[in-house]
Amino acid sequence: MQTDKIVTDDYKLIRSIQAGDHQAFELLVRRYQRQIANLVYLTIGNSDDVEDITQEVFIRVYRSLPKFKFDASFFSWLYRITMNLCIDEIRKKKIRRVFSLDYLTEDTLEKNRKDKEHSTAFDDLMKEEKQKVVQSALQQLKPEHREILVLREYQDLSYDEIAETLGLRLEAVKSRIFRARKEMKNLLNEYFKERS
Repeated sequence: MQTDKIVTDDYKLIRSIQAGDHQAFELLVRRYQRQIANLVYLTIGNSDDVEDITQEVFIRVYRSLPKFKFDASFFSWLYRITMNLCIDEIRKKKIRRVFSLDYLTEDTLEKNRKDKEHSTAFDDLMKEEKQKVVQSALQQLKPEHREILVLREYQDLSYDEIAETLGLRLEAVKSRIFRARKEMKNLLNEYFKERS
Protein backbone atom coordinates (compact mmCIF):
# COMPACT_ATOMS: atom_id res chain seq x y z
CA MET A 1 0.00 0.00 0.00
CA GLN A 2 1.35 3.40 -0.98
CA THR A 3 1.63 5.80 1.94
CA ASP A 4 2.64 9.45 1.79
CA LYS A 5 5.97 8.47 3.41
CA ILE A 6 6.68 5.88 0.70
CA VAL A 7 5.80 8.36 -2.05
CA THR A 8 8.11 10.95 -0.45
CA ASP A 9 10.89 8.35 -0.10
CA ASP A 10 10.39 7.32 -3.74
CA TYR A 11 10.70 10.95 -4.84
CA LYS A 12 13.95 11.32 -2.86
CA LEU A 13 15.37 8.19 -4.46
CA ILE A 14 14.32 9.35 -7.93
CA ARG A 15 15.99 12.73 -7.43
CA SER A 16 19.17 10.92 -6.32
CA ILE A 17 19.02 8.67 -9.38
CA GLN A 18 18.52 11.68 -11.65
CA ALA A 19 21.66 13.13 -10.01
CA GLY A 20 23.60 9.97 -10.92
CA ASP A 21 23.32 7.83 -7.75
CA HIS A 22 23.20 4.19 -8.96
CA GLN A 23 22.75 2.80 -5.45
CA ALA A 24 19.49 4.71 -5.15
CA PHE A 25 18.21 2.84 -8.21
CA GLU A 26 19.12 -0.50 -6.58
CA LEU A 27 17.07 0.52 -3.52
CA LEU A 28 14.11 1.42 -5.74
CA VAL A 29 14.34 -1.95 -7.53
CA ARG A 30 14.49 -3.86 -4.24
CA ARG A 31 11.48 -1.94 -2.95
CA TYR A 32 9.26 -2.88 -5.90
CA GLN A 33 10.77 -5.99 -7.51
CA ARG A 34 8.55 -8.58 -5.79
CA GLN A 35 5.41 -6.49 -6.27
CA ILE A 36 6.13 -6.08 -9.99
CA ALA A 37 6.99 -9.77 -10.40
CA ASN A 38 3.63 -10.69 -8.82
CA LEU A 39 1.84 -8.26 -11.11
CA VAL A 40 3.59 -9.70 -14.18
CA TYR A 41 2.71 -13.23 -13.09
CA LEU A 42 -0.95 -12.33 -12.53
CA THR A 43 -1.12 -10.70 -15.95
CA ILE A 44 0.94 -13.13 -18.03
CA GLY A 45 0.38 -16.31 -16.04
CA ASN A 46 3.60 -17.89 -17.32
CA SER A 47 6.18 -18.17 -14.55
CA ASP A 48 8.95 -18.72 -17.13
CA ASP A 49 8.55 -15.15 -18.40
CA VAL A 50 8.21 -13.34 -15.06
CA GLU A 51 11.92 -12.76 -14.42
CA ASP A 52 12.65 -11.53 -17.97
CA ILE A 53 9.67 -9.17 -18.08
CA THR A 54 10.35 -7.84 -14.58
CA GLN A 55 13.93 -7.14 -15.58
CA GLU A 56 12.76 -5.38 -18.74
CA VAL A 57 10.37 -3.24 -16.66
CA PHE A 58 13.26 -1.95 -14.55
CA ILE A 59 15.46 -1.39 -17.61
CA ARG A 60 12.72 0.81 -19.06
CA VAL A 61 12.26 2.55 -15.73
CA TYR A 62 15.99 3.31 -15.53
CA ARG A 63 15.99 4.76 -19.05
CA SER A 64 12.84 6.80 -18.42
CA LEU A 65 13.59 8.14 -14.93
CA PRO A 66 15.37 11.27 -16.22
CA LYS A 67 11.97 12.31 -17.67
CA PHE A 68 9.93 11.34 -14.57
CA LYS A 69 7.50 14.09 -13.60
CA PHE A 70 6.64 14.33 -9.93
CA ASP A 71 2.92 14.76 -10.58
CA ALA A 72 1.94 11.18 -9.71
CA SER A 73 3.19 8.44 -7.42
CA PHE A 74 6.11 6.39 -8.67
CA PHE A 75 4.07 3.19 -8.29
CA SER A 76 1.34 4.51 -10.64
CA TRP A 77 3.99 5.28 -13.23
CA LEU A 78 5.71 1.91 -12.66
CA TYR A 79 2.36 0.11 -12.92
CA ARG A 80 1.66 1.66 -16.32
CA ILE A 81 5.09 0.65 -17.64
CA THR A 82 4.56 -2.90 -16.33
CA MET A 83 1.09 -3.28 -17.83
CA ASN A 84 2.22 -1.89 -21.21
CA LEU A 85 5.07 -4.42 -21.30
CA CYS A 86 2.74 -7.27 -20.31
CA ILE A 87 0.22 -6.30 -23.00
CA ASP A 88 3.04 -6.18 -25.57
CA GLU A 89 4.17 -9.64 -24.45
CA ILE A 90 0.64 -11.06 -24.68
CA ARG A 91 0.23 -9.65 -28.17
CA LYS A 92 3.68 -10.82 -29.24
CA LYS A 93 3.23 -14.37 -28.07
CA LYS A 94 -0.55 -14.44 -28.49
CA ILE A 95 -0.79 -16.26 -25.19
CA ARG A 96 -3.84 -16.73 -23.05
CA ARG A 97 -3.83 -15.09 -19.67
CA VAL A 98 -3.63 -17.57 -16.85
CA PHE A 99 -3.98 -16.59 -13.25
CA SER A 100 -3.10 -18.37 -10.03
CA LEU A 101 -4.07 -16.95 -6.68
CA ASP A 102 -2.33 -19.62 -4.65
CA TYR A 103 1.28 -18.89 -5.60
CA LEU A 104 1.70 -15.14 -5.27
CA THR A 105 4.00 -14.64 -2.31
CA GLU A 106 6.79 -16.39 -0.47
CA ASP A 107 4.52 -16.63 2.58
CA THR A 108 1.96 -18.51 0.52
CA LEU A 109 4.62 -20.77 -0.94
CA GLU A 110 5.94 -21.55 2.55
CA LYS A 111 2.43 -22.27 3.82
CA ASN A 112 1.82 -24.56 0.85
CA ARG A 113 5.06 -26.45 1.60
CA LYS A 114 4.02 -26.95 5.24
CA ASP A 115 0.48 -27.93 4.22
CA LYS A 116 1.87 -30.51 1.80
CA GLU A 117 3.77 -32.18 4.61
CA HIS A 118 0.51 -32.76 6.51
CA SER A 119 -1.95 -33.19 3.66
CA THR A 120 -3.51 -36.32 2.30
CA ALA A 121 -3.87 -37.24 -1.36
CA PHE A 122 -7.53 -36.15 -1.13
CA ASP A 123 -6.51 -32.75 0.30
CA ASP A 124 -4.03 -32.28 -2.55
CA LEU A 125 -6.68 -33.18 -5.11
CA MET A 126 -9.18 -30.72 -3.59
CA LYS A 127 -6.59 -27.93 -3.44
CA GLU A 128 -5.62 -28.51 -7.08
CA GLU A 129 -9.26 -28.46 -8.14
CA LYS A 130 -9.90 -25.24 -6.19
CA GLN A 131 -6.92 -23.60 -7.89
CA LYS A 132 -8.22 -24.63 -11.32
CA VAL A 133 -11.68 -23.26 -10.49
CA VAL A 134 -10.26 -19.89 -9.40
CA GLN A 135 -8.01 -19.73 -12.48
CA SER A 136 -10.96 -20.49 -14.72
CA ALA A 137 -13.13 -17.86 -13.05
CA LEU A 138 -10.39 -15.22 -13.34
CA GLN A 139 -9.90 -16.02 -17.03
CA GLN A 140 -13.59 -15.35 -17.57
CA LEU A 141 -13.63 -11.96 -15.84
CA LYS A 142 -13.76 -8.84 -17.96
CA PRO A 143 -10.18 -7.46 -18.26
CA GLU A 144 -11.03 -4.29 -16.33
CA HIS A 145 -12.53 -6.37 -13.50
CA ARG A 146 -9.52 -8.68 -13.39
CA GLU A 147 -7.16 -5.70 -13.29
CA ILE A 148 -8.97 -3.93 -10.47
CA LEU A 149 -9.24 -7.09 -8.35
CA VAL A 150 -5.51 -7.69 -8.71
CA LEU A 151 -4.72 -4.15 -7.56
CA ARG A 152 -7.15 -4.25 -4.62
CA GLU A 153 -6.91 -7.81 -3.38
CA TYR A 154 -3.37 -8.84 -4.30
CA GLN A 155 -1.40 -5.60 -4.53
CA ASP A 156 -3.34 -4.26 -1.50
CA LEU A 157 -3.75 -0.77 -2.95
CA SER A 158 -6.27 1.59 -1.38
CA TYR A 159 -9.19 2.92 -3.43
CA ASP A 160 -7.39 6.28 -3.78
CA GLU A 161 -4.22 4.58 -5.02
CA ILE A 162 -6.18 2.52 -7.53
CA ALA A 163 -7.91 5.68 -8.75
CA GLU A 164 -4.55 7.36 -9.30
CA THR A 165 -2.98 4.26 -10.88
CA LEU A 166 -5.82 3.67 -13.35
CA GLY A 167 -6.71 7.33 -13.89
CA LEU A 168 -10.26 6.83 -12.60
CA ARG A 169 -12.51 8.79 -10.25
CA LEU A 170 -12.86 7.32 -6.76
CA GLU A 171 -16.55 6.51 -7.29
CA ALA A 172 -15.70 4.67 -10.52
CA VAL A 173 -13.12 2.57 -8.64
CA LYS A 174 -15.63 1.62 -5.92
CA SER A 175 -18.24 0.75 -8.51
CA ARG A 176 -15.84 -1.32 -10.60
CA ILE A 177 -14.57 -3.25 -7.56
CA PHE A 178 -18.15 -3.99 -6.52
CA ARG A 179 -19.01 -5.26 -10.03
CA ALA A 180 -15.77 -7.28 -10.26
CA ARG A 181 -16.42 -9.03 -6.95
CA LYS A 182 -20.01 -9.71 -7.96
CA GLU A 183 -18.89 -11.15 -11.32
CA MET A 184 -16.30 -13.37 -9.59
CA LYS A 185 -18.85 -14.55 -7.01
CA ASN A 186 -21.36 -15.41 -9.75
CA LEU A 187 -18.74 -17.39 -11.67
CA LEU A 188 -17.75 -19.34 -8.57
CA ASN A 189 -21.39 -19.90 -7.57
CA GLU A 190 -22.10 -21.37 -11.02
CA TYR A 191 -19.28 -23.84 -10.56
CA PHE A 192 -20.42 -24.97 -7.13
CA LYS A 193 -24.04 -25.17 -8.27
CA GLU A 194 -22.96 -27.58 -11.04
CA ARG A 195 -21.11 -29.72 -8.49
CA SER A 196 -24.00 -30.02 -6.02
